[in-house]
Amino acid sequence: MLWIVLACFGSALITSLLAPLVLTIGRWQLLHPRTALTAWFGALFIGVALMLSGLAVSVIGAVSAPDSVDGTESILLTVVAWLGLGVFGAVATMASVSSEPIVEARREAMEMLAPVARSREARPGFTLVRFDSDEAVAFAVPGRRPEVFISSAVEELLSTAQLGAVLAHEYAHLRHRHGWALRIASINAFCLGRLRPGRALQRATKLLVELAADDAAARQAGAANLANALTLLAESVGDSGMQLRATRLTSKRWPPASRRRLPKAIAATVLP
Repeated sequence: MLWIVLACFGSALITSLLAPLVLTIGRWQLLHPRTALTAWFGALFIGVALMLSGLAVSVIGAVSAPDSVDGTESILLTVVAWLGLGVFGAVATMASVSSEPIVEARREAMEMLAPVARSREARPGFTLVRFDSDEAVAFAVPGRRPEVFISSAVEELLSTAQLGAVLAHEYAHLRHRHGWALRIASINAFCLGRLRPGRALQRATKLLVELAADDAAARQAGAANLANALTLLAESVGDSGMQLRATRLTSKRWPPASRRRLPKAIAATVLP
């Protein structure tokens, strides 16, 4: 039984360390960001399941040791069980501590924009918040009441079709729970400390969720509309990353216009 416990913990450790490296090697994830995110989440949940399995087996083995194993293995199982519970508690504590700055930053952003919001539109799945700003900004805020914020500068800069593509991009973040991906990646990096896999995974996740949202919006609103919107926004805010994302969209094949279907939440939005 001890070997089963050690195998579970060892496999969980290897998964947590090697999975981020595999997902950040090469360029395949740039072409298939959603597949990369799915693979990462799969590896993460497998690692967690292995850790919990090892912890459960060690506790059960320690409790039933007098009837099933010798004295030495009983002591080892008890030690492993307590160590496992300690590690699990430490990880849970670190996850709670690391998530607090994320929640606080989101709250501060909401409080800062609330006074300048000029309209709030209830849409299926989210609330569209328009606010006055000279900076071209659009972003999604997940939560119990998801919201998509769009500045007046964005509305003035982009055409209706381009605005629809940007909104489809932000809605994809909400619909595919990208906020959770970023949060878990942040917790993972915090738990791994200064180890390279954690930092690499966090950087890769930030990029992959943007590319995945780009792909979803391109299929729904048209790659050309989104690429043109990203190009204009990149020039406005001086973000070279947006320009690279726009270039990427032009290098992929997309469904014809006849097969595009904007989500109802976006199609129902009337933009001035």
